[in-house]
Amino acid sequence: HHECDVLMSVCCAGRSPHLNKTQTLVNLMRFYALATSTMMGFVASLSSSRPLFSRTLPTALSSAAAGRHPLSSHQYERKSVALQIQRQQGWFSTGSTSEDEKQLLLDPKAPLRPMLAENCHENHLSQYTLPPTHIGVDDYRPDLPKGQRIVAFGDVHGDITALRSFLVTAGILDPESSIEEPVWCGGTTICVQTGDVLDRGDDELACFRLLATLARQAHEAGGALLLLYGNHESLNAAGLFQYANPGGNMEFERTIGARIDYNYGSNRWRLQFAGNQPSRWASFEPGGLLSENMLGNMLVACVVGRTVFVHAGLMASHLSPGNSINEGQKIYGGVTRLNQQAREWIVTAHHGDNNNWGEYNTVEEVISAAQNRAKVASKTMPDCLGGGIGASSPVWMRDYSKPNDAEPSDPLAKQKIKAALAEAGEDVQRMVMGHTPQYKINCALDSMAWRIDVGASQGVMGGTPEVLEIIHMGGDNDEDIVSVLTVGGKRVDGSERAVFDSSIMF
Repeated sequence: HHECDVLMSVCCAGRSPHLNKTQTLVNLMRFYALATSTMMGFVASLSSSRPLFSRTLPTALSSAAAGRHPLSSHQYERKSVALQIQRQQGWFSTGSTSEDEKQLLLDPKAPLRPMLAENCHENHLSQYTLPPTHIGVDDYRPDLPKGQRIVAFGDVHGDITALRSFLVTAGILDPESSIEEPVWCGGTTICVQTGDVLDRGDDELACFRLLATLARQAHEAGGALLLLYGNHESLNAAGLFQYANPGGNMEFERTIGARIDYNYGSNRWRLQFAGNQPSRWASFEPGGLLSENMLGNMLVACVVGRTVFVHAGLMASHLSPGNSINEGQKIYGGVTRLNQQAREWIVTAHHGDNNNWGEYNTVEEVISAAQNRAKVASKTMPDCLGGGIGASSPVWMRDYSKPNDAEPSDPLAKQKIKAALAEAGEDVQRMVMGHTPQYKINCALDSMAWRIDVGASQGVMGGTPEVLEIIHMGGDNDEDIVSVLTVGGKRVDGSERAVFDSSIMF
């Protein structure tokens, strides 16, 4: 009864550190799922004569100082037996305990990544691994061969069906291949996905697995599939999950959380997240499970040929070289610097040490630890990933995309985008962005702003997927050929999607 009371207190009082008090209701709704996992740990703790929340922290600390493992010898033996069983069942490919496994079992401060690392047989981190992104090279490709094909599509939001439709329409996924075993058929095509794979859907991890698999195949074929950060990737990295679907959270539990529980032999690692979606948070936080192999190879923005791609938009100040303050305005430092800032932040565990054994004396300690974890992530987040609704951030701004399917309402929008394109590169002619749902892909501001988020996810508005295609210097006078590809197999001339006044023709 005490254990249930404590966990109920965590769920009620331990709301997400950055959210208002109404988030308590959300945590209450999550209690059932968390309690199920917690009771498994409670039953295990009975067999090892050790409670879920340690009320003997001084004893544990003194044991550690004396060189003894704070867990009982019975529990440590149980974990070792479990590891041997897991190896026999194919969970691990090695025949002996690796140094990472030993460290994780013996050190409560160790990263959790070894429990999902390369030596695991199924659902391991390599499925999410993107090809290494070389900052300053892969994110800045102004010089392309004549006729180079470039495609781009917008927000996915956890809808695997919509994602597959995007990829087939773009001509880069073999339509005969499956989601589980996809086949890249795009050759040397360069594809840019402009962010927001996360939230609002039930298949977020499946979407990332599909994209990462194709990205690796594209790299081998001489092409590329580049993934950009969206504001929802930033939110998840900061421990803010108010836009996550219950089905999406369950996907993280099945794919990530259950495996860590099993491999670690305990679910106490969850307590350091205070009931705030531990599997999701552990995956996307800086220094987390997916930080090095996936998030660290994603980009804030990239220049490909005569086009700059970004999730929400770019200002001249985002792209100006150097880092300084000009009349009170922050200068970010170019596409390359934006991407470098994002990478340095996401691969570093800013919160310090983990507490994988869940050694807390009180509920207040649990909540305080989680609050610090979230606060330090937000405090250290670079400006290019930060902001919020209405902010002039590369992942949040709507200066060039609102209202949808019409010319921007901001009277200075054309002036802003001209200045931004001039800073992006010598011959950059257009900016491609997602973020703000449109009914169809369209261009505004004299074709300088292409808006490609069509709200395709069922969690947004269930729009019809479309893909932007650019053939570099494909025209008679070496101009780019810009088209829109539809699911029906049509190639629509980009000039037909220009917005002039109130709306485009439907």
